[in-house]
Amino acid sequence: MSNMAVFRIIFLVVFLGWLVIWIMLPTKLYRNTWTPKLESKLNSTYFSGQGTNLLLLSFPMMFIAAFGCIYLHVQKQQRGSYSKSTVVTSNRLSFLRRPALVMAPLGIVTAMELAFGAMFISLLIWSLGNYLYVSFGHLHMHKQVEKVWQAKFRSVSLRLGYVGNICWAFLFFPVTRGSSILPLVGLTSESSIKYHIWLGHLSMILFAAHTVGFVIYWAMTNQMAEMLEWSKTWVSNVAGEIAAVLALAMWVTSSYRIRRKMFDVFFYTHQLYILFIVFYVLHVGAAYFCMVLPGIFLFVVDRYLRFLQSQRRARLDSARLLPCGSVELNFSKSPGLYYNPTSILFLNVPSISKLQWHPFTITSSCNMELDKLSVVVKTLGNWSQKLCQEISSSMDRLEVSVEGPYGPTSSHFLRHELLVLVSGGSGITPFISIIREIMFESTKPNHQVPRVLLVCVFKNSADLAMLDLLLPINDTPGNIYQVVQLQIEAYITREEEQPTADNQKLLQTFWFKPNQLDSPICAVLGQNNWLWLGAIIASSFIMFLLVLGIVTRYYIYPIDHSTGEIYHFSYFVIWDMFLLCACIFLASSAVFLFRKKENTIEGKQIQNLEVPTPTVSPGSWFRNADRELESLPHQSLVQATKVHFCARPDLKRILLDCKASDVGVLACGPRKMRHEVAKICSSGLADNLHFESISFNCNEDGCSSDDLSVNCGTTTLIYAFPILFIATIGSLYLYLEKKYDHDHSTRFISRIFLSKRPVITKGPLGIVSWTELSFLAMFVALLVWSMYSYTHNMFAFASLEAAQEKFQVWEVKLQSAALSLGLAGNTCLAFLFFPVTRWSSILQFVGLTSEASIKYHIWLGNITMAIFTAHGLIYITYWSHTHQISQMLKWDKFVVANVAGEIALLAGLVMWATSLGRTRRKFFELFYYSHHLYIVFVIFYVFHVGFAESCLTLPGFYLFLIDRYLRSLQSHQKVRCVVARILPCETLELNFSKSSGLSYAPTSIAFINVPSISRIQWHPFTVTSNSNMDSDKLSIVIKREGSWSHKLYQILSVPSPTNRLEVAIEGPYGPPSTNFMRFERLVLVSGGSGITPFISIIREIIFKSNTTGSKIPRIHLICAFKKYVDLTMLDLLLPVSGTTLDLSQLQLQIEAYITRKTDSKTESQNSIKAILFRPNPSNRPVSAELGPNSWLWHGTIISSSFIIFLILIGLLTRFYIYPVDHNTNMKYSVPASSAFNMLFVCLAITITAFAAFLWNKRENAKETGQIRTTDISAPTPSPASLVYETELESLPHQSLRQATAVHLGQRPNLEKILSECKEEKVEVYASGPRTMRQKVAAICSSFSADNLHFESISFSW
Repeated sequence: MSNMAVFRIIFLVVFLGWLVIWIMLPTKLYRNTWTPKLESKLNSTYFSGQGTNLLLLSFPMMFIAAFGCIYLHVQKQQRGSYSKSTVVTSNRLSFLRRPALVMAPLGIVTAMELAFGAMFISLLIWSLGNYLYVSFGHLHMHKQVEKVWQAKFRSVSLRLGYVGNICWAFLFFPVTRGSSILPLVGLTSESSIKYHIWLGHLSMILFAAHTVGFVIYWAMTNQMAEMLEWSKTWVSNVAGEIAAVLALAMWVTSSYRIRRKMFDVFFYTHQLYILFIVFYVLHVGAAYFCMVLPGIFLFVVDRYLRFLQSQRRARLDSARLLPCGSVELNFSKSPGLYYNPTSILFLNVPSISKLQWHPFTITSSCNMELDKLSVVVKTLGNWSQKLCQEISSSMDRLEVSVEGPYGPTSSHFLRHELLVLVSGGSGITPFISIIREIMFESTKPNHQVPRVLLVCVFKNSADLAMLDLLLPINDTPGNIYQVVQLQIEAYITREEEQPTADNQKLLQTFWFKPNQLDSPICAVLGQNNWLWLGAIIASSFIMFLLVLGIVTRYYIYPIDHSTGEIYHFSYFVIWDMFLLCACIFLASSAVFLFRKKENTIEGKQIQNLEVPTPTVSPGSWFRNADRELESLPHQSLVQATKVHFCARPDLKRILLDCKASDVGVLACGPRKMRHEVAKICSSGLADNLHFESISFNCNEDGCSSDDLSVNCGTTTLIYAFPILFIATIGSLYLYLEKKYDHDHSTRFISRIFLSKRPVITKGPLGIVSWTELSFLAMFVALLVWSMYSYTHNMFAFASLEAAQEKFQVWEVKLQSAALSLGLAGNTCLAFLFFPVTRWSSILQFVGLTSEASIKYHIWLGNITMAIFTAHGLIYITYWSHTHQISQMLKWDKFVVANVAGEIALLAGLVMWATSLGRTRRKFFELFYYSHHLYIVFVIFYVFHVGFAESCLTLPGFYLFLIDRYLRSLQSHQKVRCVVARILPCETLELNFSKSSGLSYAPTSIAFINVPSISRIQWHPFTVTSNSNMDSDKLSIVIKREGSWSHKLYQILSVPSPTNRLEVAIEGPYGPPSTNFMRFERLVLVSGGSGITPFISIIREIIFKSNTTGSKIPRIHLICAFKKYVDLTMLDLLLPVSGTTLDLSQLQLQIEAYITRKTDSKTESQNSIKAILFRPNPSNRPVSAELGPNSWLWHGTIISSSFIIFLILIGLLTRFYIYPVDHNTNMKYSVPASSAFNMLFVCLAITITAFAAFLWNKRENAKETGQIRTTDISAPTPSPASLVYETELESLPHQSLRQATAVHLGQRPNLEKILSECKEEKVEVYASGPRTMRQKVAAICSSFSADNLHFESISFSW
């Protein structure tokens, strides 16, 4: 028995032993018998609870990995051709490699893969069954009132997580590119990617079920607070939820279509694996981490070595630009670098992207080209197109970093008698290296090589230039073509005849200057790569165990056993991760630096090659049959090639005609083609066919950046998904916060109130705090940076574009500037709708309300329209100068629609002009009606830029649309108006019946619509009632000032007013909480009707003083009125209900100023007039639009509607748009696609929001039946007259009277009043005219008043 056989037996025994542990792990025998014995012997003071898992689950695979490197090193030293016995053995086992299943989504699955897959599924089922059997036998109740079925439900959810760990134990092995384990079983990381995908889907299904199960369990048992727990002694739920969210993002973006069509999205989101691992390990703990340690350990070793290799710049000698749009990159390589055909190399070009790495097949042969390595890049995706542009710009040097090469450890294809290579498009690249290797093997004496039949399919005849790469550029012996039996069948699918010679493009070669900083490509650890890798794995793992043992024994153990404390569960895990990375980095860096010195010496001996460059494309040799073959050096290759125009290969006929006894069939290209070949080989019609698919599933190839679905999907996931995800999670957070009544002031946002100090108090911006000014400066900087980046990138190609278009350079730059302005305007538009989304979880999450954020909407609107106006004017100027003014009437089906942009701009200009400050205040109706043009603006804006580009603005408008539709549903319900009170100061108080479950904070507002006045107009008014004191009533106060309020006052003040008033309400909307209770003193400064927000604040403080007994702030109310009769507004400070109120704890001081000099005795003292309305059964109490759990429903609507939208647009694109684009000569219209997208957005939102609204409407109807109309007592005399002219002892308002001082003909000296506030924390609220608010803000912003904290209350409409 040979030494290699002994190695294999040892590996097999250790691996089977490792699998046995996994099989026994969930059993009762392991738990009750094995575990106590193992823990007593292995869980020492050096490894705590990790000892058992380190030995049984970590050590075996680390042993195989380390000694597997030695095995592969020895095998490499004995490298040779296949022996006859090897071929016979391979043929005997060939039936296991025959495709057994060819179907989506699994792809091509061999009999061996199917068998192992079935065994793995059996392991998962076995584990889950045993876990549940053991768990149900000793069921643990976590709460006294918990039911048995609930405990079992929790147990199932927990055990699903355990089973998911099994998938995770295998997950990282397939993506460890330099793995020693994969080559031991004849695999490569490229061919194993599908196993990683399968395992990823399985683990995510299990982990998703685990997470959802626990959420449901917590909801059922009223333990939702557990979601926010980060335990010190056990698992962290928060860490698990973060890990689940990160994994979900990776899972969604790694689906086949997204991965192939939106590679950038897949690539960037998959970098979240680092955070996922960290939070996953923090969640499961150190002991369970040891279960999955081998895969992660080996992956980190490989990833760090790849990082070290990527820091060196590879020496790029030349690049050949083929007529078909492909680029061949030729690198200098170390002669000692060995790789097999079909190997791949990962490339990174920092000038394009510092993060993106793309895999490409190596086309050169390391035996024929000892000091050169070549890869071919097809310009299909964004990255490859930019690479082609970089090379075409005549650069002297192109910085390139590489990782690899990676590939099989042997040339197994040489064992066949006949090789049939079936390729589609750029799928021919792996076969180039195979054919070159066969050419080299044919030069060996007495060495038989297989015959080769190459079947290649191309779209255009220009792609025939790819065949030129079959032969190396350097000199090749002439007799090599006589030995190799090569036949080529080339099919051109989109051309019916041979192109003329005049249409042939020239091949271009670009040479790069050598740079001493660049080095030839070499193995990351030198020629003895496997031996050094084994040393790194062994030494780093041993080092990890030693350091972990020392830290545990001499640091963690004394804390746990010698003090009264328990060492933090998460800290223990952090030590594990830190030490693992540190040991790997230390060992790998030491070996890499040692090998780098030797590689440097070798690199200096390598000279750059000069390669002869043909002036015409060799592809023309195949397209021009009239040329003299004798004059061509490639005549043998030309004679072996047959080109078929406007035809597709009959693969079934070709393969079944192969009569050799052993035929190897390799397929590379589109998935549909590979599946077709696999089905033929597995059909049983020809037992001599042995199939193999070559496909790297994470490739960029095949991704056209011009594809509509690509851009739409990419931008949707990049721009829309993160914000909508935040909105959904924010809704859940606000729901939990409300349900468990957490202290809102503990939010970090509320702790930075000092930064709210006003810094600007005058001017068009109004009152601006430091925080607002900082964010405004950052936003403007973002716009400037965006403009600079856009113009810089466009101006770089201005000269080239000007030469092509025959324009002047300044004209091209003018167009680029106009386009850059439009792109920068998109950034503003992306934020525009957030401030006007009234029921927004994003605003609430950061402590804002839509009312307070209106000014941000105004700022953004002004900036947006200024930029878009400049964008439009500059384009008109450009068209005028270049005599293209007719472009203004262009509606392009495939690019931008200029007419749509002009319509959108006109609609925007109308809204902009009518929304200026003076116009908005003096002509509110004009502003209001013209602002509904936003619908026209949005529609034509999307038509102009296309839905893909408009996805940047989708999140804000999406949330606004949800909010707007829910408001529409709520507004169709007429609310029950119980009583109206008409105050002598021409003010109305409307009292509505409300649901007892509706709660709102002080300073909230409600939007009111009275159809008898206007069915369209909605006006905001402050809610003056308190949801705690008035559980079944909601009140608002309306001052007769504008035309709408004047009409309402006339309706109710006539001698015989109506006995029924139809009113619709949207809201109430307001802050989720108030933080005024943490101040020592409140100074409330109001002017006129600006007192209304303070009514709700004072009522809230009265309620707090009567119920909680907590310390309440002193209140100083400064109110200024024009007339004496306006003092009746003060009556509203106290509710009219019969509730007995104790005002002894209330420290209230009221300073009332009457600015107009009048004699109070001459003022008319009219009584308050009360109007009781007749109840209407169809009217409903005011309630939250989605019931008491509005936030939870809101999050559900956002997430479910977005998922429905993605499904709808995915189905449309795949089964309607995609066939039009790819199976016909037509291209689907961009405006039509945009219209479908907008329709589906509206449809998805309508379906989900309407369903949620109907469900809650039914629940609200049950509650409505229990609510009776409240009869509110209405005093006939004016309380104002009582306050000031009647005996105090006989009045219930005497406390309020004592606190009130009236100043006639005066204005408040605000600076004096505020300067006399000596408390440490004084909150100053101002509500009323803008000049008054600005004056208060200026006083508070002075450095002489550090104790004053200002807040303005103003609804800027």
